[in-house]
Amino acid sequence: MSKLFHGLLLAASCFLLVGCGSEGPTSVVENAQQSDVDEYNRMLQEEQAQMKAGMEAAAKEGIKDY
Repeated sequence: MSKLFHGLLLAASCFLLVGCGSEGPTSVVENAQQSDVDEYNRMLQEEQAQMKAGMEAAAKEGIKDY
């Protein structure tokens, strides 16, 4: 029992130490160029349009709960 308790305590400590960093919150777009952000937004809108078209096609085919 003692080995199990110590093992779990050690594992929990390791998980807590790995998850805690000294840095604060950061922004992924902080150092990105505006053209890269614009390209990402364009790709996102394109993907959303494709998803919408797929859902509309499924609805026309009578597929529910899509």
